[in-house]
Amino acid sequence: MRGIYFLDTSYILALEIKNEEAHQKVLQNWATLIKFKPFLITTTYIFEKVITFFNGRNLHYKAVEVRKWLLESPEIELIEIERTLFNQGWEYFQNVLSPAY
Repeated sequence: MRGIYFLDTSYILALEIKNEEAHQKVLQNWATLIKFKPFLITTTYIFEKVITFFNGRNLHYKAVEVRKWLLESPEIELIEIERTLFNQGWEYFQNVLSPAY
């Protein structure tokens, strides 16, 4: 069975930005991870943050490249965050996650 992994903003940025402090470590992790053909998930919030990050730094070409990868890869599921899911996540955060999380 393939593993399921969540792609967060910092991981995607570290994977894409060569001069990012964590780039080499994340790149090594990615090289190992993709050998197992994982199922990757991320959210529309993460998608928007990453695209805005690149576009806001005049890296429109990178925003388009990452957008294409996130939206067209069959191994990545983009979960749309609508108000109900947002509220459920907020309730979980308030009631279940400890400050140490």
